[in-house]
Amino acid sequence: MRKSRKHKYNTISGPSPKVEYVAGVLAPTRSNNAVIRYIDYSASRIEAKEVSDIDEFLKTPQPEWATVRWIHVSNTDSYIVGLLQHHFAFHTLTAEDILHVPQRPRIEFFDDHLFVVLSMLKLETHEPNNTILDIEQVSLLLYDNVLLSFQEKPGDVWQSVRGRLHTENRRIRKNGTGYLLYALLDELVDKCFPVLEQYGDILEELEVTTLENPTPYVLHHIHSIKRELALLRRIVWPMREVIDHLYREEGGRIDDSTRPYLRDVYEHNIQIVEIIESYREMVSGLSELYMSAISNRMNEIMKVLTIISSVFIPLTFIAGIYGMNFKYMPELNWTWAYPVLWCVFILITAAMIFIFWRKGWLNRN
Repeated sequence: MRKSRKHKYNTISGPSPKVEYVAGVLAPTRSNNAVIRYIDYSASRIEAKEVSDIDEFLKTPQPEWATVRWIHVSNTDSYIVGLLQHHFAFHTLTAEDILHVPQRPRIEFFDDHLFVVLSMLKLETHEPNNTILDIEQVSLLLYDNVLLSFQEKPGDVWQSVRGRLHTENRRIRKNGTGYLLYALLDELVDKCFPVLEQYGDILEELEVTTLENPTPYVLHHIHSIKRELALLRRIVWPMREVIDHLYREEGGRIDDSTRPYLRDVYEHNIQIVEIIESYREMVSGLSELYMSAISNRMNEIMKVLTIISSVFIPLTFIAGIYGMNFKYMPELNWTWAYPVLWCVFILITAAMIFIFWRKGWLNRN
């Protein structure tokens, strides 16, 4: 049987960055950790590059042919966030929420943009039978023709979205920033399903292990999975509210043509919540199964001890009679008394074992 996987949480990549403010604006401290990529695109043209000089990039206006500009920052740091805050004039508290992770998933509406905070789930296998659940914050700022995305850690999680953008005649190329926001949300929600499938496999393995070998480690693992599922629920449940608020957004940033797709993402999120709830019920059932298995094992032990005691009761009785300190006991002077007594012991033991076997008490199954 395959060994159960170990799970760990990694929700904060390191110490919170030092943030300084000048006149209500985050004062950037230069750092070279962040990676910035941008994509300018329209229905007929696309341009994607990695930004090497953020100062020069922000001085360059968006091309007239580009209907949407998507700026993605991975491994976010205070320097990049400070420059982007100054350029796009979003609130200082928004910059704090981007930098200080983790934040609760939510959506905030402003006059010229909206701010979305979400969590992304990933499974990373560092060694056999050691799968780590990684929870990473993703922050999104939606303007009329610009979308900013901030990823807490290094890496690029939007490969599939970029692939769709680089394919001509795709719906994403013909729509605005609202549809791009939907595509990113859809990708985040879809990443939850492989994680839940992994948990389903773990629960199936735990069920078998609980029945076959209910050790204290198994109980610890069950409680660990229970805590993890509770954490997943706290992450996924607010995402439903975020998507619902986007669906009902009345500021004009979400086109009517995009709303049905947001409704589809909402339904997927509901499905994820239902799967998590079903898994939580399974974990509760596993706890009861563990206690039942322990009780059955104890009953088996008590049955064995009872059988042993039942076999020795008549033997002890006979031995006790002939162990009394009476001076005159005729059997003590018989020549064959000792071997006869052993024969009686053997016959009684064999008879009782035969009776127990006929009743099925010696059959473990």
